[in-house]
Amino acid sequence: MKILFLGDVVARSGCEAVIRSINSIQQAYSIDFTVINAENAAYGKGITKKLYQQLIEAGADVITLGNHAFSKKEIIPEFKNCPFLVRPANMDPLEVGNSLVIRERKERKIAVINLLGNVFMRVSTDDPIKVMEEMIRDIDAEIILVDLHGEATSEKILFTQYFADRLTAVIGTHTHVQTADERIISGCAFITDVGMCGPYHSILGRDIDEMISHSIDYEQTTYKPADGPSVICGVVVETDDTTNRAVAIERIQIRPQSD
Repeated sequence: MKILFLGDVVARSGCEAVIRSINSIQQAYSIDFTVINAENAAYGKGITKKLYQQLIEAGADVITLGNHAFSKKEIIPEFKNCPFLVRPANMDPLEVGNSLVIRERKERKIAVINLLGNVFMRVSTDDPIKVMEEMIRDIDAEIILVDLHGEATSEKILFTQYFADRLTAVIGTHTHVQTADERIISGCAFITDVGMCGPYHSILGRDIDEMISHSIDYEQTTYKPADGPSVICGVVVETDDTTNRAVAIERIQIRPQSD
């Protein structure tokens, strides 16, 4: 089984790049199952039903979110119409949407879970390790993948070391910077951060001039995603068809051709 995970999709540039490229990536790596984090898809913060549908139609099997899951208020009543959209299990409002989605591929159930880190994440309601302990008792699936959306590298590594023998993959998201620490830990694929699918010439997807005006010149600005071509960051996780444990993880980073 080969699973593709694409990192935080940022704004229009990131959405267009993923939709344009996902099919060729899937073919190149013989992908069986695809997960996309799209918590920044709608103008840099949140997601809409329209963008959800576009990414599903393009080839995503499951879409995960993060701390901006509810930034676009119109998505809240639409969660019931987005069955493959996964929101963080430890973020209010807890009663909205799914924090776990299970789909079947190649006669195997694949569970996808979304959690927020607790360190420096003001909106998390509980510790991700505690929440995972409660959730994992009732999960009936051969493969369990967790999107751990957090700031602190140590927290993501700690989480993975603790759950390595019970999970298939822990993919870190949120920082938008792809890390070079992909590895297999006791049959669990891990990377601290998968990176982003968003504007390459930017500050984590945000317009450079706007960020300079806001952070250095102390001007009152409005959040503005950058324009221009996007980098595509992701990983491919391979599992053993007999044990369902991860045996390989490979980073993907596709930069704009001009760079």
